Formats: sequence, structure tokens, C-alpha cells
Amino acid sequence: MKIELQPNEATIDIGSINYMSPDGKVVVGKLTVTNQRLLFLPQHDADSFSLSIYNKGGMVSLSKPDIKKVSAQKSLLSKKILVTMADNSMHTFHYGILSIDKLVTAIQSN
Repeated sequence: MKIELQPNEATIDIGSINYMSPDGKVVVGKLTVTNQRLLFLPQHDADSFSLSIYNKGGMVSLSKPDIKKVSAQKSLLSKKILVTMADNSMHTFHYGILSIDKLVTAIQSN
């Protein structure tokens, strides 16, 4: 599935990452950070339980103006970005042992 950008929307960063939805379901996919949104597209394959979480289109779209707070949670083997939305829902992006600093900066920028 190709991500279609809105007028005046530009891509800042793209990366493979694990996403945990507010209901605690975890899925692997690709996060695209733009100047307007966070777009997470889950991987869909025969063994992926993501098919039961998302519709076939599957993309999670978070509007940057609706982001209330972005925080980083770091330990030696775990780097997470916690995104709290205006409705107090928590979206977690887990990057494993890789640095999340660039991604946090991209999410916080417009």
C-alpha cells in the first residue's frame, strides 16, 4: 500500500519499528513521520496477527496537532517512543536497541 501525502505534507523520516496500540496489541511495520502526521503501516503476511487488528488497508494515522506529549523511554536493550494523544490514548513505538533520538526529533518537528 502506497502512502499518499496530503497537500503541503513532506516526509521527514521512515523506519521499520514495532507499534503497540492503546489496547496493547503489538505489530511490526513501517513508520513514516511527516510534518503533519505519523503514519504506521503494519506488515501483513500469512503469519501476521495484525490482520485481525487492522483492516486490510491497515494504516494507523496520528495527526501531529493532536499529539499532547512525546517522551522517550531508554534502557540498554530497549528504546521506546511514547506518544500521548489529545484523547489521552497512548501509542508506543519500540525500536529495540537502536537509537530513537532522530525519530523523536522528527515526531516533535513540524
